[in-house]
Amino acid sequence: MKLSFTPSSAAKICAVCVGGPLIALGIGAPTALASPSAGAGNPEKQASSSDKSPSPVKAGPRNPATAARVHAATEPQPTPDLAVSFNGHSLVQSGNATATSDPGFNLAVAGTGSNAYAGGGLFNFAVATNNSTARASGGILNFADAEDNSTATAEDGTFVVARARNGSTATISGGKLNIAEADNGSTATVSGGDRNTATADGTGSVAFAGNGNNNEATASCGSNADASGGDNLVVTTPVGGCQ
Repeated sequence: MKLSFTPSSAAKICAVCVGGPLIALGIGAPTALASPSAGAGNPEKQASSSDKSPSPVKAGPRNPATAARVHAATEPQPTPDLAVSFNGHSLVQSGNATATSDPGFNLAVAGTGSNAYAGGGLFNFAVATNNSTARASGGILNFADAEDNSTATAEDGTFVVARARNGSTATISGGKLNIAEADNGSTATVSGGDRNTATADGTGSVAFAGNGNNNEATASCGSNADASGGDNLVVTTPVGGCQ
């Protein structure tokens, strides 16, 4: 039997061949998507619209104290005002303080805006703080201590102490076991002799002891006291104390 195909019958057959799979695909696709895989036991659960990834955890506000510490750590720190010199060697030199020393186990320490020198002898010690000047030189065991805009000088003595505070001046020149102490804008001086003491306190007060041994001068309230030119002299002004 001879078969013949007309154009219309060929078109119908083509439509059936193509349309069939398309229809099957159109019907079967939703079912396949909605059903679990029919493969060899896939244990994975299909994702649903209700499964959502967890929201990222947001960092809470920073503690103000912690933030302040972090900020302070990032800021440039001020340079400390400190200088230390020992036995002719500078150990610390920072800020606007200056300290110098000579060999001989001499020690100088300076603070804010101050200058300290120790040398010219053995075991001399000078310390100055708060815009002051201290100088301990010559002899053995001279101590000079100046604080708060003051000047202290201990020179050429043996175990002598010059101490000045609050805008005062204390000076010792020579001798043994001499002491000069000045406070509150006063001046105390010891020169010559041994075991002399000059003490001054108060603006304008002046005390001088020396040129002898075991002399003691004490001045206060802007007065003058002079215990010099002899031995074992004791002078205190004003007589009877401040009025």
